[in-house]
Amino acid sequence: MDIIKYRKDAESFLYKVDKEHYLHFSGQKDSINISGIYDEYKYLFSRKNIDYIKNIKDKSTSKEKKKAAYLLKFCTEGYIERQVKDLIDKIAEDEAQAKIDIEGRKVPFRYSEILMVNEPDKIKRDRIEDNRSKKIAESFNDTLYTYWDTLHRKAVDLGFSNYSELFSYLKEEDFYSLQAKMERLLNETQDLYEKHFTSLLERELGICLKDSRRSDFSFIKRAKKYDRFFKKDNLIPIFTDALFEMGIDISRYGNIHLDVEERENKSPRAFCCTPKVPEEIYLVIMPGGGQDDYEAMLHEGGHSLHFGSTSSKLDFEYRCLGDNAVTEGYAFCMEQLMKNRQWLVDFLKMSPELAREFVYFSNLVKLWFCRRYAGKLKYELTLHNGKPIDGKDSIYKEILSDVNLMEYPEENYLRDVDGGFYCTNYIRAWIFQSQLKEYMYRKFDYNWYKKKKAGLFLKELWSYGQKYSASEVLSQLDFKSLDISYLIDSLIDEIRNF
Repeated sequence: MDIIKYRKDAESFLYKVDKEHYLHFSGQKDSINISGIYDEYKYLFSRKNIDYIKNIKDKSTSKEKKKAAYLLKFCTEGYIERQVKDLIDKIAEDEAQAKIDIEGRKVPFRYSEILMVNEPDKIKRDRIEDNRSKKIAESFNDTLYTYWDTLHRKAVDLGFSNYSELFSYLKEEDFYSLQAKMERLLNETQDLYEKHFTSLLERELGICLKDSRRSDFSFIKRAKKYDRFFKKDNLIPIFTDALFEMGIDISRYGNIHLDVEERENKSPRAFCCTPKVPEEIYLVIMPGGGQDDYEAMLHEGGHSLHFGSTSSKLDFEYRCLGDNAVTEGYAFCMEQLMKNRQWLVDFLKMSPELAREFVYFSNLVKLWFCRRYAGKLKYELTLHNGKPIDGKDSIYKEILSDVNLMEYPEENYLRDVDGGFYCTNYIRAWIFQSQLKEYMYRKFDYNWYKKKKAGLFLKELWSYGQKYSASEVLSQLDFKSLDISYLIDSLIDEIRNF
């Protein structure tokens, strides 16, 4: 095996896959051809290559061992995903073509989510969610069942007891230790969450938490009462002005392309595509109105700036692979500006009192998400435990409904799952970001976003790509390890202080 050629071809493979994802999920291409790309590069993902790279990893030390570990994860993930390459295309295309009935008119499934989060009438909102759930059950779940069942069997074929064990090995993470930390978060925030979210729902929607549904959260997160501060026309100017304040001129980043056009089949979920790091980066958002747009812009902007600032001199493994909790952490770092009272006053012209109220609301939403991901990790450990998938729809509904104290539709039990335990990247990123925030507050103060030295600090961090794991970055900032206490304390303090 020519390892130098392997790296070069792996980068070419990722370029084509990411470009295909960008064109399809940005709504510019109805079909998607991941299968064809896997066919073109199938030689990358063989058992022989897995064994070869594993041997390098086992025999290497330090730098070479880390690069081999990153490459082994890439090769192994590609190997099992190649077995479901046709299903990947089918899942995306079925979703792009699907339509549901809303008030007597056929609406694209993806666009229906935007309509749902903007629907103030609970009866109509529930009906949209019910129609979406029905479409998922009728049109998506059979394919998703085959997809996940195949991946589970391939994990066993590789010598692991189940899919969970495979990815715990590849990511070098103890998922059950992380779950225990999130159980601590659930326990320590239970009373706070129940009290404050109950008040929020009663005040804003006139309903009790126990009578609420996932779609009610989607609407309340939309936060229409703050729309006057989050106008679509101001989205890009405020984003660029905020960066400029800290000495970052995104107009000079010719490698970062902003895609904010509204297209009917564009994914409602904002995303960043990185076909070639750092030369070609796409920041994609489907403006739906309101604070969600701004939060998504800052989050995906964090990804884009991270990869767009990565040194082109780094090895392939450090530019394109590595610990994704790092890039998620940098994305949360930028998104955190929406929870900074002074930033809201300076850039969105909120009054100090209203900014304080919005930060309280925003931290309640963050707590909801942290609790949701605690539930997602618990559920995914059950979904991927090697036992049959049948019957796990009720487990999904029970676990997720329990952590957020609102009803989840069980039909989502196979769709509300990110491959490769990506949920752990978000969880570790929240912890990472809470410690990074603490460091930046100490070094640059609460208004760090006004400091050019803070911008230089971030650009230096971004330049290393994902050479270092989240834990390694924190160790360089004098933290002993990823410590969930920072995340828990931050959430509790921000909510109680209001």
